[in-house]
Amino acid sequence: MCGIAGGVTPEYFERQRLEDALDSIRHRGPDEAGIFLEGEAFLGIRRLAIIDTAGGSQPIFNEDGSIAVVLNGEIYNYVELVSELKSLGHIFTTHSDTEVLVHGYEQWGEEMTGRLRGMFAFALWNKRTRSLFLGRDRFGKKPLYYCLPPGGGIFFASEIKALRFLAGEHSASWSTRPESIYDYLSLSIILQPNTVFKEVQMLPPASIGVFAEDRLKVREYWSLSYRTQTNLSYPDACKTLREAVSESVRLRLRSDVPLGVFLSGGIDSSIVAYEAAKQLGGSLQTFTVAVDDTELNEAPIAERTAKALGIQNTIIHLQIHPSELLQRLVPHFDQPFADPSTIPSFAVASKAREFVTVVLNGDGGDELFGGYRRYVGARLCDRFPWLRLAGQAKANKLLGLLSERRRNLVRFLDRLLRGAGSPPGRRYLTWTTDLLFDSEKRACWRDGIVRSTESSIENLLSPGMSQLRTQMDADVRILLLSALLVKMDMATMLASVEARSPLLDHKVAELAVSFPDEFLVRGIRTKAILRDAYRGLLSDEVLSGKKRGFEIPLERWMAVDLRPMLNDLLGAPNARLGEFVDLRYVKDLLNGKHCRGRRRADLLYSLLVLEIWLRSLAHAPSARPAYAIR
Repeated sequence: MCGIAGGVTPEYFERQRLEDALDSIRHRGPDEAGIFLEGEAFLGIRRLAIIDTAGGSQPIFNEDGSIAVVLNGEIYNYVELVSELKSLGHIFTTHSDTEVLVHGYEQWGEEMTGRLRGMFAFALWNKRTRSLFLGRDRFGKKPLYYCLPPGGGIFFASEIKALRFLAGEHSASWSTRPESIYDYLSLSIILQPNTVFKEVQMLPPASIGVFAEDRLKVREYWSLSYRTQTNLSYPDACKTLREAVSESVRLRLRSDVPLGVFLSGGIDSSIVAYEAAKQLGGSLQTFTVAVDDTELNEAPIAERTAKALGIQNTIIHLQIHPSELLQRLVPHFDQPFADPSTIPSFAVASKAREFVTVVLNGDGGDELFGGYRRYVGARLCDRFPWLRLAGQAKANKLLGLLSERRRNLVRFLDRLLRGAGSPPGRRYLTWTTDLLFDSEKRACWRDGIVRSTESSIENLLSPGMSQLRTQMDADVRILLLSALLVKMDMATMLASVEARSPLLDHKVAELAVSFPDEFLVRGIRTKAILRDAYRGLLSDEVLSGKKRGFEIPLERWMAVDLRPMLNDLLGAPNARLGEFVDLRYVKDLLNGKHCRGRRRADLLYSLLVLEIWLRSLAHAPSARPAYAIR
């Protein structure tokens, strides 16, 4: 796990600027730095040593030095690839997973990317063709930002803050993208591949980019198909799934540094811990967060799971000061990002770093196997189309008045019916975020309507699928990509921890989406096949327990812990977000108007994050000339 930066410029590039860029992402790789400068090309890396800690320094080159590469991430099937490439005559000089990239590129060219199993963002310079080859993993676990400066060339980096140092004086003129802010008010995230800056893009997931002759060509090398259905019986599908998950976990246990598992009381992380314990036995370390709220506290269940598996479990009692962490994390993310669970995610990663460098988690289980309650709603809409008519008739008006808490039956029914009776884009927002809809944003947006978030989402939805498949596919391409994986990467990397997600192995994912809908959601039971695959191997309280999620007391924070900050920042007459949002609307929201309960807390938090981020722009890296004169 590392942080990378580099580019290609038409003129000589100043080495100090690359060093500054790498220093800005030192948290991603505190162990060592590496730089390659050759003509118009330059590659840099900050390394967190995981595989071949002694001999895997980057950049890494092929036999004759004509190809150089830097990698952020891990290639989990590197052992198998090394064996294959050696049989084809390639000579390896390290035991690092990174080296398979240069020899794989020699052997298979751009098609090499499709052979990789892992999480990665890499940059490869080919001296012979004078071309830069960029690649990103299938789900976008590892970020890769880039910009194309006015004078020609390209800059890339793992984080925007590093990109700013590379772009130099050009970054001072970067402008915010109003469309992204407009979408943010509905989603609380910035949708990839766009960023909050007009001049900066992300390489899309499952894509490669080739920069040559001052042009960047991007193409997709993989996609997740929901249309191929398995012929396996349900019992055979359970067995096949268990085997696939077991192999995925086994590959992700390859590490030359201490490794552990984030263990909650839920099924996803418990499955990962079970499979890891089969390989490592009692030496496996797990980490569980304990909270004061007995309804949300999963520590007792996790402790019982760890005891049953015979593994070590460390309970982490978090002492969170949301005001302090919020002011640190918001600028770190480089873009507005309003998932409040980022705060405890960073806190637990920081604590785990005292014991291990690598942690496995259960990310992806909900999106691939049907774990959210909204999937029950989608399945009900597939089976009972009249629910859409009920929603259109606003039969749920009373439910809306009664649903203030986030997790209760009344709120579920309220959102189910409101979403069922809405057009596809609004349905997705209702079932997923429930923040501001286009109709509400028109009342508070300052500069006219720049786009329709709901229409943009509708354009992302795949036609001709069930409501369940449509919702799950959208969650993978919106929620997972631009929210959950961004949170996990940025929070763990700030703590210099590598996070691995076995359930997001692309072979596991391909198997998961091949299952028919009734394998995933059976009645009101979510993740049915995942639960049944481990029936008898994990306890019933894990397999049948209710979903809790990584919850934080956001309503209390808004009312108590963060209230002074809310008043000072959002209540200020010169609040920066006034450039986009009518401050009278914000003032009314602070005074309890417009909405209530958890929805109001979520919206206030999103606006607070936006304000802190807008203020942080004044502290961006100072502009210096990007190019040195020969």
